[in-house]
Amino acid sequence: MKNIFFLLFVGLFSAISFSQDTLVTDKGFIIPGNIVSQDNDFIAYSSLDTSVKELALIARTNVIFIKYQNGKTEQLFANDTLITKDGLFVLGKVIEIEPSSVIYFSYNGRVNPPTVMMKSDFLLIKLHDGTKELGGQHSGFIYSNYGNYLNLGISDAKKYYKVSPGLLVGEVFFGLTSLYLAPIVAATIMCYVPPIQLNTSTNPNDALLTSNPTYKTGFLSEAKKKKRRAATTAYFSGLGTFLAGAFLLLTFY
Repeated sequence: MKNIFFLLFVGLFSAISFSQDTLVTDKGFIIPGNIVSQDNDFIAYSSLDTSVKELALIARTNVIFIKYQNGKTEQLFANDTLITKDGLFVLGKVIEIEPSSVIYFSYNGRVNPPTVMMKSDFLLIKLHDGTKELGGQHSGFIYSNYGNYLNLGISDAKKYYKVSPGLLVGEVFFGLTSLYLAPIVAATIMCYVPPIQLNTSTNPNDALLTSNPTYKTGFLSEAKKKKRRAATTAYFSGLGTFLAGAFLLLTFY
């Protein structure tokens, strides 16, 4: 019952859809408003209710996440790791662990109310300070920090890594001009050069690319595959167009 009222309360705030700043507190409450000023200690914001003239003040230590009107986000918490019985690794902020349930917040592109799950659905909950708490038991699953972040990096790359449009345009151009050797060589080099720009604002775990080498290894390995597939497809699209044009030219002339 406690969890139901909790979600109903935070759900009222998340339903507001117009332009605003959004703050998430360490208790999981979502506060919409307009941030007026902030420093290392406090955040001052105005209410969306125009009848309220006074500014509200909240300690920065009580805020775990901010999403600004321009889409920029600021994560003010160290990630906790929740591992489900299915082997899924979830990074977020554990707000409360009850005897039968777990409440946690994670950002996946939208500020949603904290998630409530049964504690028995988890194999292990590892807090950022190193504290571990067991959920349900699963004898066939071995917890591994390396596997955790490696698999998370691969999973995030599949979702969030985007191949540069400039690369795709270049590959199509090289395909169109493959009558010569140079475009073929250039297309091959572009395809196999490891991607440099891995960071993206849509990735909720973007900070791990600089702070966790294992995560970056997994992310980069999948990004390379995505880049090669996309580049190869673009090249052969251009080559196909070139061959089709040549065929039509020879047929009608």
